[in-house]
Amino acid sequence: MGSPKIEEMKLIYKFAKNSKFIIETGSGLSTKYLAKIANKYGAKVYSINIELPQEQYESVIYKKGWSITYDDLIKPGDLRFVISRYKNVIDGKIIFDGLEYMTGETDMIRKILSDNDMTLDFFFCDTGEYCGLAEWNIVKNVIPPGGRFAAHDIYYPKSIKCFQIVKEIEASIRWKILLKTKSKQGLFIAERL
Repeated sequence: MGSPKIEEMKLIYKFAKNSKFIIETGSGLSTKYLAKIANKYGAKVYSINIELPQEQYESVIYKKGWSITYDDLIKPGDLRFVISRYKNVIDGKIIFDGLEYMTGETDMIRKILSDNDMTLDFFFCDTGEYCGLAEWNIVKNVIPPGGRFAAHDIYYPKSIKCFQIVKEIEASIRWKILLKTKSKQGLFIAERL
């Protein structure tokens, strides 16, 4: 058996392989498996990341920038806000360890959706903790019945990327849980009813 992360990425492949329009946020090992789906089944696959990865697959359309806008972020004062690695928000910009984030192109999810006349049938959320819940808020009503949402790094306090999304889906009658692994990072996949 391979590493837990490799095994989880194989599960991404298993649950996404019948999809025709896939968006992932956070390029990485998952991109390799989504590229296989594009090659074998003809899916249109987009991968959004703040920086373009060194290793790229021809069958994947890469978008450099932020998946969300500043207005999408959950901010201090919102009951869903959880302190993250970013500590300061100054003049609408995130400052992390003295570096300015949220620069460059933003709102990539909505741009990709508006540029395609396809229905988003698989979304994989594997970005930073400042983005997960914001991305979910964008796509949860766009994914049609039968479409799937996957999230990585679901366990709090190890990661705050996606644990709130999982809680919301588990409480919803609009989603069916297909998978929730018990690995250190945790992978979660649900289908829209």
